[in-house]
Amino acid sequence: MPALVTSEVTSVPRHWGVMGAFRRAGDFFRYSFMRIFMFILLILVYIFAKIAFHIWYFRLLWREKHSSNQDADAMGTPSEILFSRFSSRLFRLFHTASGESIDKINLIEIAIRNMKGKKTRTAVTIGGMAIGIGSIVFLVSIGYGLQRLVISQVAKLEEMQQADVSLQPGGKIKISDDTLNDFTQIPNVRTVAPLIGVVGRVNYQNSISDMAVYGVTGEYLAQSAIRPVQGKFFENNDLVLPSEGSESVAPKREIPKKSGDIIGDISFSGKGLNWVRLRESPDSESALLGYGKIETTEVFGALVWGGSYTAQDEFGNAANDANGKALGKWVRASFSVFDEASCSEAEADCVGGAYLLLRDENNDPVVKQGYFAVTDDWLVLREPTDKERAELSQGGGTLPTLNVKDSGDGWVEVEGEGDAPSETAVERVALSSSATREAVVSRAMLRILSIDEATAVGQTFNTSFVITSSLLSNSQKKVESVSADYTIVAVIPEDKSPIFYVPFIDLRGLGIEYYSQVKITAASQEVLTDVRKQVEGMGYVTTSVADTVSQINSFFASARIILGLLGMVALGVAALGMFNTLTVSLLERTREVGLMKAIGMKSVEVQELFLTESMVMAFFGGILGLLVGLIGGKALGAGLSLLAIFKGAGTIDVSYIPPSFIVAILIFSLIVGIVTGIYPARRATSISALNALRYE
Repeated sequence: MPALVTSEVTSVPRHWGVMGAFRRAGDFFRYSFMRIFMFILLILVYIFAKIAFHIWYFRLLWREKHSSNQDADAMGTPSEILFSRFSSRLFRLFHTASGESIDKINLIEIAIRNMKGKKTRTAVTIGGMAIGIGSIVFLVSIGYGLQRLVISQVAKLEEMQQADVSLQPGGKIKISDDTLNDFTQIPNVRTVAPLIGVVGRVNYQNSISDMAVYGVTGEYLAQSAIRPVQGKFFENNDLVLPSEGSESVAPKREIPKKSGDIIGDISFSGKGLNWVRLRESPDSESALLGYGKIETTEVFGALVWGGSYTAQDEFGNAANDANGKALGKWVRASFSVFDEASCSEAEADCVGGAYLLLRDENNDPVVKQGYFAVTDDWLVLREPTDKERAELSQGGGTLPTLNVKDSGDGWVEVEGEGDAPSETAVERVALSSSATREAVVSRAMLRILSIDEATAVGQTFNTSFVITSSLLSNSQKKVESVSADYTIVAVIPEDKSPIFYVPFIDLRGLGIEYYSQVKITAASQEVLTDVRKQVEGMGYVTTSVADTVSQINSFFASARIILGLLGMVALGVAALGMFNTLTVSLLERTREVGLMKAIGMKSVEVQELFLTESMVMAFFGGILGLLVGLIGGKALGAGLSLLAIFKGAGTIDVSYIPPSFIVAILIFSLIVGIVTGIYPARRATSISALNALRYE
């Protein structure tokens, strides 16, 4: 008979194949991972609850000790009993498996008791961990602190929402009123503030300097990071000239009057031949230069504030200064100086037999600028018209002419002095009646003009404005304004570039059609990028402080990584010390581990016992390291602040720890504790109870 062939179907074990891998992963997550996670969470809650209960109980004891009732029965229930009641309820919340031989709270308390038994070793281990964590915290906090310090110097919070819009170099498009309207239609644009850049020819005490001038609104200055160190910004926000005959002219701010300040231009003449006393300064007590002759021919000068004098209230006692001292109005002009002396009318230099013309060593008549009080009824005063000011400005052809060119992006560049153009090449334009004639100047400008910063507000200087062709509708036209006196209302801390700001409407009234730049403010920092993309799509260039801040953040992010890696060296040494401590502890407690297993403790519970010790030491080492790093950073900042104060600067804070970094450090400390404790813990589970009891 043929042999019977039997076939057996071999079954594949459940732990083989892809499904087996997924099943094992699910079992690990369900039992091992969740068990470890809940146990770590329980340890953290236990530590914080233990600290809170001790604080509460000590406060209770102190309160009962100082109360009037000294009954011993009123001392309350001991904290250990209260805490055991709380912990038993807490254990139910973190219960992850059944059949434990010992509850988790008792397991944690056994671990803490073991650490207390080896106080020196535990303290050294926690101290090493604190030094490692403290090194990381100290170095990284310096990185964060320097980042904040640099950003605070580079940009203010409001600047992070702003972008400056300028022209493409060599581009044909310009910024006009229509452009401003287009910008306002872009979503998330809050404000649009234009800027006009021209060159100012400043004349102060017969010294001429060329400086950059920016016409802006008061809102533009308020939104910028510029803050005045003296005075206040002007508040004029007009963008359009008022219609002819309109009464809506922006009011000028009341500036405290001061002796020597210019009130305005003046034209004066007499009703025949008259004489006035010329003073060296606008004060009745100042030195007498001589006498000046005033006839029916009009002479142009300036009306200035000076000392009061006995005369009509309109001139001799017209106002008060900031201290309440009376001020009068004086006329300043240049005169041929005469001396009051008897002379023969036959002499060419004698006038009326009583006044003799003074001559210098070259036999030229002496001409000086002097001041005289308005004390006589024969004196005729009036304010020059804009046409007369323009003719007067054109008549003074001795001033140097600026070589001004466009930089290509709407700004202006001053190349210096050049050949004087023909009179027909430059059109002289007077400031409009809407001009407020106020200026916000920089420290650098004050330094050039030799004006003291403390007394700058309220002083005046004379200036004219040179308009570049890129700002005019007719690119062939050359425009320079008639010189006018401007009053300083504020000083800004810029000490490198001599610049000053004037109200936008002052320059707009000179016939300017196009603008140099626009500052756009977005609704928030997050939408600024989208706004800039839309503006750049219209053909303009945008710049923002946010770009610089982004580069700074990128640099310091790399720097913090390097500093953190340096601190990791110390942490690595501390982790090895903790590993050594736990390994030695395991060897010393081998018999104890065997005894616990013999009486029923499971291997996983022995593992949790050693993990508890490592995590508790790592956690307290992390907290202590945070304190060490924070105190070290603040101490460094205090030392640098002392040096800065001695140098005349303010305080410096070079250390900063964000809350997210604190949480990250605590989590990292626990991870270090788990990593360093997992090997001794797993080794403890492999110890045989029988061999351990024989171990000596």
